[in-house]
Amino acid sequence: MDEPRGGGTDPDGRFVLHRFNGDEVYRFRSAEMWLGCATDDGPDADAVLWFELAADDDAIQRCEDTADAGMAPTAEVGIGLAVAEADADRLVGRTFVMPGASDGEDSCMSLLYYYEHEPLRDNRITVISRHGDRFRLRWTAVCEDVNFYDGSKPATRVEIDGEFLFRDARA
Repeated sequence: MDEPRGGGTDPDGRFVLHRFNGDEVYRFRSAEMWLGCATDDGPDADAVLWFELAADDDAIQRCEDTADAGMAPTAEVGIGLAVAEADADRLVGRTFVMPGASDGEDSCMSLLYYYEHEPLRDNRITVISRHGDRFRLRWTAVCEDVNFYDGSKPATRVEIDGEFLFRDARA
C-alpha cells in the first residue's frame, strides 16, 4: 500500500486528526479498499472488506507538539461480511460500523499508526459513490491522542474523506 494507486495518480482525499490542541491535516498517499477471504483468526464471516489508508509525508497542517517529528499516520479497518454482502456493486450507500477493541484490549482489525499502533474505535465508514474502481468514502473514528498515549488528553477524532481504489483479492 505504499505507492500511489490508479495508473500513477494520487488518490483524492483528506485525512484529519482533530486533536486537543488543533487539527493535523494530510492528503492521501495511498487509499485502498479490498475484499479478501476471512481467515481462521479473523472475524466470524465469509469475507473481510479492508479499508487501508496512508497519509502523505508532506502534511498540509501539523500541531506544534508533533511538527518536528514529521509523522504520516496510517489507518486500517477490516469488516467481516457474509458472501451475499461481498459484492462491489452493492457497496454504494452502505454504512459499515466497527466498534473496535474495548479499553485495554488490542485489535488487529482496527488500527491507527502514528508513533505506535493503537486501536481505532467507533469506526463508521459510509460508501458515498463509485466511479469505476474508485469509491468515495467518509470514515470517522476515535483513538487516544497520537502524542499522549497515557489517557491524559482527550481522544483524537479521526475524519477521513476521499477516494479509495477497490480490488477483489479473493481469487
